[in-house]
Amino acid sequence: MPLYLVFVLKQGLIGVGAAYFAIILFVALTSFFFGIMSDRIGYVRTMIISEILPFAGLAGLTISTFLTSNATLALTVAIISAMLAGISTVGGMRGAFSSGQQALIANNWKEPKDRANRFGKIITIASIASIIGSLLLAFQGILTGALQGHAVTELLASTLSFRYMFAIGAVLLFLSVLSLSMVKEIAKAEKKRHIFIKKESSPHMYKVMAAQIFAGIGLGLALPILPAIIAKAYALDSATASQLIGYVFGIGYMLIALASSYMSRLVYRREVPSLKIASSARIMQGIIMALIAVVISLGPGIPYGAGFGMAMFGLLYSAYALLIGIGVPLRSMINIGSIHQQDYGSASAAMGIAIQIPQTSVSLSGFLSEAISSFIALPLALGGLFISISGFVYWKLLNKEGK
Repeated sequence: MPLYLVFVLKQGLIGVGAAYFAIILFVALTSFFFGIMSDRIGYVRTMIISEILPFAGLAGLTISTFLTSNATLALTVAIISAMLAGISTVGGMRGAFSSGQQALIANNWKEPKDRANRFGKIITIASIASIIGSLLLAFQGILTGALQGHAVTELLASTLSFRYMFAIGAVLLFLSVLSLSMVKEIAKAEKKRHIFIKKESSPHMYKVMAAQIFAGIGLGLALPILPAIIAKAYALDSATASQLIGYVFGIGYMLIALASSYMSRLVYRREVPSLKIASSARIMQGIIMALIAVVISLGPGIPYGAGFGMAMFGLLYSAYALLIGIGVPLRSMINIGSIHQQDYGSASAAMGIAIQIPQTSVSLSGFLSEAISSFIALPLALGGLFISISGFVYWKLLNKEGK
């Protein structure tokens, strides 16, 4: 999405940040609404309803590629479509109610080790599929280059290749809606009667939310405009930028799949210090993101040339992705662990909004990049700082709950 905004809709980093502010805010509010609704009408039903929105969003993005002669209209349609699709952070669409799968797994499996195993499998499968998605982005770059080789302008080549990719995405989302209709949900013993969450669920939920706020600020600063910053720092054209990001993310998802699969099997087989590992992984993510900021800001001026700089970015992002695969299954298990069964959907949505709303910090990232062009990746460095702080807060608050 950032590359589409930059190369087809001709937005600068400030424009990308402003667009993502609207997108992230919409996703956060709709996710919270679906979370509260899911405890009443069921998680599967809510996930099906909320999955229709990304399908509509991808269809809208496809349509926007036909409107580029009217720049304002095309940008408006693209942003509204991205809002519906839930493209809130780099690395794929989260959807309007992605936390619904967390609530569904918590409802269907009661034992923590079973939950961790299921969370790990979900993340592994999603990451494997995302490798294919990343390769599609790389193919989009190859197609752009091929069209340019046949005397097609860069703008038209980029527009056509994004159109094909968005259309493929719409088909995949339609299949996703169909697949969710086959998911089974275990009925609860009693219906939810309270408005939001039970009193016994709130202390744990608020502790998680406190840590999520710092993580959200960091992720908002660092991730949504990352592809755009890469393209600008290394002066890449549309074809090269799509291929670089596609390959780097593809490797990253492969590592996420391997790490999450290993962690889910490890937790299932024996007891591990889950909180310590989950917190440490997030702290290390922040440190690596700060290192990525340094490498990107050096840009073509890095020793041994731009190629070495991009290789360093790839290696560091791979380490960042590996830590995601280690930490996410454990945090998913921990976050839902002390929540009452009737509150899984509402609590998941509340914890989700605590990380989503702060991601509106993306609106600052474009301004910071443009204001201090000599350190173009300053938002990534600040984002890394907040991500590390969130890992420390996560440990300090939840460690008091005991084993």
